[in-house]
Amino acid sequence: MRDTILTYLKANTVTGFGISEELPWDATDNPLYLKNMKKIYVNQPQTAQDPLIDTLDGGSIVDETTQVTVFVSTDAKNLPTSYDTMVSTVKQTRLQDLTQGWRQRQTDVETSFDGDTMVTEFTFNFSKLIIN
Repeated sequence: MRDTILTYLKANTVTGFGISEELPWDATDNPLYLKNMKKIYVNQPQTAQDPLIDTLDGGSIVDETTQVTVFVSTDAKNLPTSYDTMVSTVKQTRLQDLTQGWRQRQTDVETSFDGDTMVTEFTFNFSKLIIN
């Protein structure tokens, strides 16, 4: 899923923002997105499975959710003019990869502040049912 998001963002670049192939943190767990403003970082996917139905013959239905987080930071006092376009473009990423059978694709956007830096965090949740 990370590759799909990176491919989409590279194909739909927004003026003033770059895309990083690196993970959002360095080897000592310091966030790179705070050091490199206006650069979009995509984290590794996290997957969780929740059982919905278990049958007596050993079959089951599982709800699998894959979560991917994207980070970008900007100067909070001097927001780039293309900021809204960047947010809209990143949010559209959820509509990619339609071949995986996702029954639900959701994007949550949150902003936080670290001094004069505004961090925008996009959390993508992709859910599908798995029948065993």
